[in-house]
Amino acid sequence: MSPEAIMARHARSFAPAARLLRRGDRVRLARLYALCRTVDDIADDVGGPTACARLRSLQTELTRPQPQDPLAIEAHDLLGQGSHGSRAFRELVAAAAADTGATRIADDRALDAYCMGVAGTVGVMVCALFDIDARWHPAATDLGKAMQLTNICRDVAEDARAGRRYLPYTHCPYPPRAIAAGRPDAIHAAGSTMGLLLETADDLYLSGRRGLVALPVRLRLAVAAAAAMYSGIGTELRRRDLDPLAGRAFVPMERKAGLTIAALFREGIRNRPFKDPVSHALT
Repeated sequence: MSPEAIMARHARSFAPAARLLRRGDRVRLARLYALCRTVDDIADDVGGPTACARLRSLQTELTRPQPQDPLAIEAHDLLGQGSHGSRAFRELVAAAAADTGATRIADDRALDAYCMGVAGTVGVMVCALFDIDARWHPAATDLGKAMQLTNICRDVAEDARAGRRYLPYTHCPYPPRAIAAGRPDAIHAAGSTMGLLLETADDLYLSGRRGLVALPVRLRLAVAAAAAMYSGIGTELRRRDLDPLAGRAFVPMERKAGLTIAALFREGIRNRPFKDPVSHALT
């Protein structure tokens, strides 16, 4: 399956937004998505010691000038060696390797570190693809962390059934099996924690959007649209009264369209856009 097909199949918020990009830039982002998705699939679908060993091996390969691992080769080709982007990818691989077992997040600090490892790093990699100055990377990492918190809140029940709990113990001191079984006390704590995490995500979305002005126009609009659709998942969860057992939340297509139009309009008027640089399209 091609990188673009992988992104179209799995990235339900970003894939439509990416259509705003020139084809060459869209291909580069699709390659990055496929690379990160493959790492995530190793951690989630393979899991356990086998996945951990595979990802630790990839970490080692990423430090070599001429790696043999196909994922390391692709990362070097896409992000270069010794760049902010390549370092961010190594951090993502390390975070994924640590997430191959029965995850139990302890507290807010551990959650922030996890979100930075698996999602904030993606923001840095996107910046690297488009040569965005490092002073804007914190905004990019905030946007990535906001999206990851949204994912966590959306997938509470699914993760619990897989034996994982990303809700911090300090807010939700219950094992995954209690959440999966629908114990009232565990469900109440999970819902309350989801509310807290979505409030944090709202702040991070706001911080991340402040950095959009640094992006080339087409990328700015694409990221703004994707962020709007992702934050819409939080709205859907709140409409369900933050019930983790209500099934996976999706933003209806008509609402996605409305969120996208609003985001594009907001970005179109709030700042005079930078001149779109020469495309990074592949030749």
